[in-house]
Amino acid sequence: MKQKETAAVLMVLLAAACWGANGIFINILTAYGVNGTQMTLVRMASMAILTGIWLAAKNPAALKIDLRDLVWFVPAGALGLFMFGLFYTYSIQLVGMGTAAVLIYLMPSLVMLFSVVFLHEKFTPGKGLCLVLSLLGCALVSGVAGGVTLDAGGVGAALCYTLQNILLATKLKKYSPMTNLFYMFLFSAAASLVFTAAAGELPGVAYILTTPGALAANLGLGLVCSLAAQWLYTAALKAIPASRASIAATFEPVAAALFGLVLFGQKMDTFGVAGIVCEIAALVILQLPAPAKRKG
Repeated sequence: MKQKETAAVLMVLLAAACWGANGIFINILTAYGVNGTQMTLVRMASMAILTGIWLAAKNPAALKIDLRDLVWFVPAGALGLFMFGLFYTYSIQLVGMGTAAVLIYLMPSLVMLFSVVFLHEKFTPGKGLCLVLSLLGCALVSGVAGGVTLDAGGVGAALCYTLQNILLATKLKKYSPMTNLFYMFLFSAAASLVFTAAAGELPGVAYILTTPGALAANLGLGLVCSLAAQWLYTAALKAIPASRASIAATFEPVAAALFGLVLFGQKMDTFGVAGIVCEIAALVILQLPAPAKRKG
């Protein structure tokens, strides 16, 4: 069982690394003049098509769900995935990757709070210490430890992603990760289409689809930062609690900083190194076995 949990934490770390690449693709698309609404629709619709084709070819039976569960799939897709992606994309465009990353990592605090209140998970001193270390590490690595500008997009993204975590860990846990992803992408794409049409942004979507560079970047954003990341994270939730997974996911800004260091030669200061140390400490503590209960 311990090996399963360790593997699940590693899957969350890989998911966090995939999410850490978000800014790379979004900055490329921003240079093409594409906004968050347009790239979100292409991202969600293309991933719904790909996951649908994969399931139909590999395991058609996995497309079947209890229709009563649509009441959970709709908010998980339309709010948890679509609104999260939209809020986070705009947050990166408006306040930058660093500040957006700190704001989105209100999520572990919210997930832990919801898990304790609604899922009856135990709040332990170890979890509390991991949470503090991970949030501190996130702030240090992102370079905004001295103060964060409160951005509605980042806060909104954190709330939406918390909703998705709770639904995947409870109501939708009975389905395979790929089934969950297909229906979440499907309802996310539907919500995105309505939103984009209402905002008069469909011409921009046509521009993405007819511009090879923009389309390639948008597909990369979907494959790496949505499909791969969501599959890894959703699969991990079958083995570890939502609160534990959300803490491990704070590795994302560390991954983003390392991508910048390796790929773009961006320098890392003392705060960045200290942040990575905090994140690693949190992950090590997260993996320590719970203390045995005293008898009597």
